[in-house]
Amino acid sequence: MTPPRLRSFISVVTLCVVLSACLNPTPGRDVLQLNNVGRIPGINSAGGVVVVNGVRASYANYEGSSLGSRADGNKLLVLGDSILAATASRYGGAMCSALVPLGWSVAVEAEAGQMVGFGRTVLKDRIYEGWNAAVVFLGTNYGGSATNYSRDLTAIIDALAPRPTLLLTATLFKPVMQDVNAVIRTVASKYPNVVVLDWGTAAAQPGLMNRDNVHPNDTGRQVLVGSIAAALGNAPMGTGSCLPSKYTDDSLVTGDNTMPSSSIAGQSTVPRASTVAPQITTTTTKIVTTTIAPSVVTTVP
Repeated sequence: MTPPRLRSFISVVTLCVVLSACLNPTPGRDVLQLNNVGRIPGINSAGGVVVVNGVRASYANYEGSSLGSRADGNKLLVLGDSILAATASRYGGAMCSALVPLGWSVAVEAEAGQMVGFGRTVLKDRIYEGWNAAVVFLGTNYGGSATNYSRDLTAIIDALAPRPTLLLTATLFKPVMQDVNAVIRTVASKYPNVVVLDWGTAAAQPGLMNRDNVHPNDTGRQVLVGSIAAALGNAPMGTGSCLPSKYTDDSLVTGDNTMPSSSIAGQSTVPRASTVAPQITTTTTKIVTTTIAPSVVTTVP
């Protein structure tokens, strides 16, 4: 019953313990403790309650079937700004750590300070690389025009269609973000391949955000990637891998603590020569997905 891709969890906890804890809990024991992987998607994980680093929280809700059940392959493109950039390999690889064991081959294309048009730039460059599914989280850096935001987001979804696509709502750190999320839901409603993950509501839970109420802290990032993993579920086929990122310039945001304090060798964060057209990083990328100390995640049925 266990998909082959879950075998990689053995390094964290033996497979038999995972299955017995999830499917046949011992009387008096209703807590499953995993390291750095969170709740296993597909086992009542949508909106599931977890305890991460001592903080009790619920995964973000989504409606519909998992993307993995509708994708025709395992190649996943993740588009975002600083919030998802903080999950990329250059900052510890939380996204790959969560999704690669589920069989996904993941490329995180996210940069700090980018607006929704960044997604169009990435897709012009990489859309032809055989992606089977996508995650899009671009709305935090809102330009103030619902019309322009809707136009750019629609162009992104059009380019990705008919691939199964997960759209995340933005953190509600100021009232105008309600307008952003309204556009996200309106655009998503027009596409049968799109599912909305309500991160905006999940992010309002205590203990998940930095002082700016925009960017998740370490605990919040674990809840975020766990929520995305739950919505994706197992990839339909293939062996998971962490793919190189081409867009790694976080220089649009400086002088604060927006990004995690440490980066990983092999992923360049050097500013590009031009801010108009992103320059592809040509250095050889050493992918590291397990270089940070695992967070303790407890699953509460």
